[in-house]
Amino acid sequence: MKILRTVLGMGCLALPIAAQDEGALLEKDEVLPAAEKVEPLPMSPMEVEMASRVESESGQFGVSGGDAAVRGSVALQAESVRASFLKLLGAEATEKPLPIEILLYGKAGDPPKARPLAYELRFTPDHFLLRIHVDLSRGLDHDRLDSAVLSGLLFDRALAGVKPGALDSPLRAPSWLLVGLEEAQEWADGRGDRRLYEGVFKQKGRFEIDALLSMTNDQHERLDGVSKSIFRVQSGALVMALLGQSGGKAAFVEMCDEAARYGGEFPMLLRRHFPELNLSEKSLVKWWSLTLAKLSEAPLSEAMGIAETEKRLEEALVLQYFTDEGVRHQVPILDWKSLPTLGDAARMEVVRPVQDSLSHLSYRCFPSYRPLILDYQRWLVSWASGEKEPQPLLMEMEETREIMTQRALRARDYLDFVEIHDAHELSGSFDDFMELKREIDRNVRVPRKDRITRYLDAMQRATGSEVRASAP
Repeated sequence: MKILRTVLGMGCLALPIAAQDEGALLEKDEVLPAAEKVEPLPMSPMEVEMASRVESESGQFGVSGGDAAVRGSVALQAESVRASFLKLLGAEATEKPLPIEILLYGKAGDPPKARPLAYELRFTPDHFLLRIHVDLSRGLDHDRLDSAVLSGLLFDRALAGVKPGALDSPLRAPSWLLVGLEEAQEWADGRGDRRLYEGVFKQKGRFEIDALLSMTNDQHERLDGVSKSIFRVQSGALVMALLGQSGGKAAFVEMCDEAARYGGEFPMLLRRHFPELNLSEKSLVKWWSLTLAKLSEAPLSEAMGIAETEKRLEEALVLQYFTDEGVRHQVPILDWKSLPTLGDAARMEVVRPVQDSLSHLSYRCFPSYRPLILDYQRWLVSWASGEKEPQPLLMEMEETREIMTQRALRARDYLDFVEIHDAHELSGSFDDFMELKREIDRNVRVPRKDRITRYLDAMQRATGSEVRASAP
């Protein structure tokens, strides 16, 4: 039987054209670098006893190997990914779903394989069959399994109606589409993290649209943790931008049906299924940016932390007035005595914007700040009414704020101490950082010694900046 076989982790999966001999395919495969090859898994699916196989509710997934609890858990997880995928797209399952077999190998503590996941696509005269081989020596990676199942569902749609046989082009599950669909589902389930979107929006992202759409599996794997989070946010925003357009779900389903077998540039595929993006070259970027901005908006029910509350409160407590010449002056509320003598109407005009800012802040401020904001509002009312010494006293409120800030910092330091003191093993949080450091060390640039470089180095030493010219 002809075999299609390759291996990968998360991201862009490519299944090469069928070959007559599996060993020859592994030698000639140019889709993945040689360093990422793994030896064929020792256990054939035909050798797995049928008694150890679990079938999912829809019948599309079969799980073999491992113990009964793990098999059942994997079958439920695969079925959940399938249901969420179809619900998000508002689509029906394909007429003849692609059978997907998930084969579990080993147990925790066994020598790990070179790759935790291996994919295998075969065909008979009647149908295709996708097998996902999972190594359990590192434990079951649920996020990676989600991506593997989602890739299989994209292949399912791409192969619908295709006569089983050798393919004339590779199958690919693009990284941006996989990650974007997962992120869009997080938001659909109410589990999206708005703060990530706010941070990416303020920094104007990191990936241009072409770089996002062309991101390969290897490139995605080499990203550090921060870059992966940004990539996830931007991919999710792009998917949700497309789904949110008029007729977007139907067009998106049609795009997914074609995406895994598409060999051209993805911007062209998007414009083919979303004609409104052809209005201008920047239409896609515009829709993308608007969606990112919308997702970054904080709801009124979301409370700020103490640091953010302090920052917003400091910005709000500013009295501003205009001179007869129309010049605007701003005075911090603590310096209110430096204000010129103002009439009743003028004082009301000074107080109104501050009161509005405090009212808006009270909805989202850290809860313990609400009584304090109420005191500031009372002070403004007293001052606007013409009292010489408005009550309550500003200095007392300032001292209260200082005490609250110090206690918050102390609580944070204590929690850090407890976490460090009670830690029994390494968390691996610095793995991404160390990998980035090794990547930088492997790609050290050769220093340049031309006059421009020497000038920039002198400026760096003089200003303390980090500007330096180096050879490409």
